[in-house]
Amino acid sequence: MASERYGASHQDAAVERRRLGYLAETRDPRTFGLLAELGIVAGCHAWELGAGAGTVAAWMAERVGERGSVWSTDIDLQFHQRPPPNVVVQQHDVVHDPVPRERFDVVHARAVLQHIPERDEVLPKLVAALKPGGSILIEEGDFQAFATQKLPEPLATVHAIINAVQPSWREANYGNRVAFELRALGCIDVDVVGNSWSMHAHEASGEWWYLAVERLGPRLIEGRAVTPEQFSVAMEQMRAPDFAMIGPLSLAISAKTPTRASQ
Repeated sequence: MASERYGASHQDAAVERRRLGYLAETRDPRTFGLLAELGIVAGCHAWELGAGAGTVAAWMAERVGERGSVWSTDIDLQFHQRPPPNVVVQQHDVVHDPVPRERFDVVHARAVLQHIPERDEVLPKLVAALKPGGSILIEEGDFQAFATQKLPEPLATVHAIINAVQPSWREANYGNRVAFELRALGCIDVDVVGNSWSMHAHEASGEWWYLAVERLGPRLIEGRAVTPEQFSVAMEQMRAPDFAMIGPLSLAISAKTPTRASQ
């Protein structure tokens, strides 16, 4: 099922809600700054794809004001917070459902396209949804340094297995080629900004990953990839008071569509 690609099952809903909250706390300030630099202002019409908890859409709504609007979409809305009046929240499958053309001043997606197998069909839809002169911001990852960083055993083994055994439909390093794809679609002013962060125990910066690893533990043990004892020690290592590790590299790729005068 498509919904299984994008989030947790209903059985994991409470954990996933916490995990999304930690991610929002860690990454939202960076996203807000990037969007502000991009020029989301009063009167803009914006599309937030893969809205998750809806925190970015809520921030957008405050920026665009009463004269603007935000279309906040996700294939699964169970985690979306109550929206402001100028936000339209809609369950929407960007692969199969209709996408408006030349409707938005700003389109944003964070850590979404890596999870969509049809990403090469979706990105042109996002560009086509922009008005001439509109701006797109795609935040995607490069997990290479994250996956290969030095960690103590047995955490190093657990971490390596989780990063090596990825679903066939996920492209973890999709951020590496977004700029190329946007240029090929005719976008201009393409720019890339990279950012990583330090992940710490008992803080939002690291708890989002701790919860993800914890949820995968039973599968690793059942598949005999690690023993229960190894996994237990790895979890203890991640929660040590002085624990820190490198977060994934987030690549923020921005671009504009040409104005009609320049076409």
